[in-house]
Amino acid sequence: MNQPRVIIILLNYNRPIDTLECINSLKKLTYQNFMIILIDNKSTDNSDSIFNKEFSFKKEEPCQDSPEIIYFSTEKNLGYTGGTNYGIQKAMEINPEYILILNNDTITEPDFLDCMVNEMQNHKKAVASCGLILAEHDRKTIWYAGGTLNHLRGLAVHSLKGQSRDLITDVNSRYVDFITGCMILFRSEALKVIGLEDERYFMYLDDIELSSRAKTMGLSLLFIPKAVIYHKILGETESPFKLYYSVRNRLLLISQMNKGLLRIISTAYFITVIALKLIYWKLFNKNFYKAARIGIRDYYNKNFYKGNGMEFISYYET
Repeated sequence: MNQPRVIIILLNYNRPIDTLECINSLKKLTYQNFMIILIDNKSTDNSDSIFNKEFSFKKEEPCQDSPEIIYFSTEKNLGYTGGTNYGIQKAMEINPEYILILNNDTITEPDFLDCMVNEMQNHKKAVASCGLILAEHDRKTIWYAGGTLNHLRGLAVHSLKGQSRDLITDVNSRYVDFITGCMILFRSEALKVIGLEDERYFMYLDDIELSSRAKTMGLSLLFIPKAVIYHKILGETESPFKLYYSVRNRLLLISQMNKGLLRIISTAYFITVIALKLIYWKLFNKNFYKAARIGIRDYYNKNFYKGNGMEFISYYET
């Protein structure tokens, strides 16, 4: 077989049905040499019992029914960044050639991992890669097809987002500025150079920081159009929870992506925009006003990691 070993990291927080659907799609992979590390990030629902019923797990040991899966549970909610780092550290103990970070609300094509590994083997410059991500509810609609970084505004732009897959006429892999945390295949050795997720972010915008960090170090990121997965984005809306982390983390991201005068200009621009929005939200959306205001306060008080964000989480976001 002679396939490089791949460890796939799935992080679950109160989404056991989505996680099981993702695992079932991974079981159909044509790629053979992989193992799944499933991490429950201190869910507050019955995720743990559902997983144990489905797989008869002995924690931290390969499942007897599904030997390609090892199950861990954290002692507290570490956020996306901390939970991902927990999985990476566990994967490193196995010493694979590649580590794949994959959102648990995705469904994979059977050949996506073959495509990713083959292209990484052919593009030795690339330290990490991402494939084509389509909407699960409409598999012709693009969610990610490459991306660019905007340092001044502290954000990333998804190429062709919301447009038809038919617009992708060139299926050759290419280097990009930004890869999304929904699906990242790392060379394990490269992670020792790039470093792990910045856990101050807790969740949201951390993939932009990681991409920016890699690019600043002169490293290459690869987009692989032939590697296809589907992301469950239907029903995703803006919320006070997301807004809190977006505001706090955007300020942190701007400070990391820019230096000197550019940092001052970028920060001033963002604060001006948010100040105008705060006036509107104070009149028409009290929850958004509170979340954004506390996000700004926590940034300047250096209250990172979980911060005050979890107080804004709703039932539908768990």
